[in-house]
Amino acid sequence: MTLKGFIQSAELVEDSSGPDRVMMIVRVQGVGPGQPRKILVPFEILVEQDELDAETMAGRAFRAECTGVENAMGLVNAIEVGPARVLRNP
Repeated sequence: MTLKGFIQSAELVEDSSGPDRVMMIVRVQGVGPGQPRKILVPFEILVEQDELDAETMAGRAFRAECTGVENAMGLVNAIEVGPARVLRNP
């Protein structure tokens, strides 16, 4: 499923599969009805795309390919994040 919208917030959390792995939970808005409001970016994507920084992602547009929606959270297979803030600072 393709999701498009805006990133409200992002945070890095420890991955349960190992203490040396992290994942990013991203809260999003602007996605369609019935689509997840949180997406999970796995460690492998964070390593490949070093521009994914939890501290600077808020307010930027995104497009993500997700699979496996569980607990209202989509698992990201690929993600693109816009270069600048679209939303105003809170």
